Amino acid sequence: MSKIIEIDIKNYRGIKSFSQKFSSNVVCLIGRGDSSKTTVLEAIKAILSPRWNHAFYDTDFYQLDTSDPIEIVISLTDIPDALKTEGKFGLYLRAVDAEGNIADDLGDEDSAVLTIKLTVDHTLEPTWHVITGRDQEPKEIKQGDRGKLNCFMISDYLDSHFSWGQGNPLYSLLNTGEFDGERNKHVLEAMREAKVKLDDESFTYLAIITDKIKSQAAGFGLGLDNINSTIDFKDISISEGKVSLHDGKVPFRLMGKGSRRIASIAIQTAVAEGGGIALIDELEQGLEPDRVRQIVRNLKDNGSGQVIITTHSREVITELSSKDLVLLVANKVSGEIVSKNLKIQDDILQGVIRACPEAFFAKKVIVCEGATEVGICRALDKFRREMGNDQLSLKDCAYVDGAGHSFTERANNIKDAGIDTAAFCDSDRDEELNPSKDVLKNNAIEIYDCDDKNKIEQQVFKDLPWEAVLELIEYAKEARNLSDDQLRESVNAKYLKGTLTVDWIDNIGDTPELREALAGASSLKKREWFKRIDHGQKLGQIIFKYFDQIDGKKLRQTLQGISDWVDS
Repeated sequence: MSKIIEIDIKNYRGIKSFSQKFSSNVVCLIGRGDSSKTTVLEAIKAILSPRWNHAFYDTDFYQLDTSDPIEIVISLTDIPDALKTEGKFGLYLRAVDAEGNIADDLGDEDSAVLTIKLTVDHTLEPTWHVITGRDQEPKEIKQGDRGKLNCFMISDYLDSHFSWGQGNPLYSLLNTGEFDGERNKHVLEAMREAKVKLDDESFTYLAIITDKIKSQAAGFGLGLDNINSTIDFKDISISEGKVSLHDGKVPFRLMGKGSRRIASIAIQTAVAEGGGIALIDELEQGLEPDRVRQIVRNLKDNGSGQVIITTHSREVITELSSKDLVLLVANKVSGEIVSKNLKIQDDILQGVIRACPEAFFAKKVIVCEGATEVGICRALDKFRREMGNDQLSLKDCAYVDGAGHSFTERANNIKDAGIDTAAFCDSDRDEELNPSKDVLKNNAIEIYDCDDKNKIEQQVFKDLPWEAVLELIEYAKEARNLSDDQLRESVNAKYLKGTLTVDWIDNIGDTPELREALAGASSLKKREWFKRIDHGQKLGQIIFKYFDQIDGKKLRQTLQGISDWVDS
């Protein structure tokens, strides 16, 4: 049944303009917190609202400019047969081909499309019409027909989803073919039985008042011999929403937030299975990671309906295919929301999404060669705060572990996804990189690395003042639990100017050969001093402690370059 294949939004809340095509049954909108993901869901909710009195306010207009009307247009395929008759919108059907292109001439091989437009002008009165590109007057689509598209949204305010009231998802389930027919008869009979039981309740604690009313009425000539208190049948009418789901005797609306969201998702996806559209904002709210992953897997197997969700959770996007993801980026100056489907190079990109999903929630990404560089970026983030500068998250920037020599491939793929990308890396094995650093540069990826043939450890021990080197030695002894003899032996194995004595630090002092030996000892395979994020962070803290003393050094240029790129 109904699926949205295209949406266009103008002048709605934080969106000046937005256009996007959808090709999947599960659509996941991702992006930073200011990218208008929720607004897109609210726009869909508004245009497919089954209510006649959907309220709009001045604050719903982009920059509160009511002179520029709100326009929301969506095109849907798999339309209910009831809407395709000539008396409804059969003469307004359009076509979509296999590539997703919409045209006004419906061919034998094309799928039928219905395009709906919601307009709100300065009067705040919304109008809904079915439109085409042909020379036809738009035709109004009323709330009852919009309700046949079965679109509902799960958000923080979802208690109505547990009521059987008209316009709610449970009521839509009641009206599907599976439950059609004698549904009203069975429901009414159950409610009548409940009414009989209520009538048997004497409400004795109200008798004093009702007796007084009986006496007063008699004085005015009205006999109320059978006066009593009970429930008016109209107050438990199913259409008014007084009947709701309970867990035992506890209403669903009183369950915990996570349980309520799961129950609401269950209801809405049941609607979607029959051809509805479920909108879920912040899918992961109130849920444990394992439950989030299970829900996403079940949504993928949902059936014939469509589910459109937003998320900031890595658990969500790692369970989806890259073709299900739509990355939104907001231009804060123009108000344009730029979107990009992440289905390009699907197999390759999916691996990157699973390896470092946090990259796809940022506008800028620093791909670090390994854990040491990630730790240094953490220290850089803290240093920026201490210096009164914005931290990386405020600049919409994330840093991710590129997992060694695959960092160039990951950086390239993240850049191909439309995200500004930089690489922070060594220069000791450049000839082994595939793709090479030159390929990254040609793809507009900034490279922040070490001097030729240097690892980050070599650059650090080369550029830092001797006081900082001594701090690194003390930290290595503590963090790696090294005795003085063990430390001396590991450094001695890399020292080319003789054998180190017990007092080797004091005896030799600050020499290029000793610095090189320390760098070599610190990066011995499986005995590295800083090859862990927390160790890399401590390394970074010592670097920034002496940052003013390494002006003109490559290490300073590299880290300052990263910081400047974040601000650019």
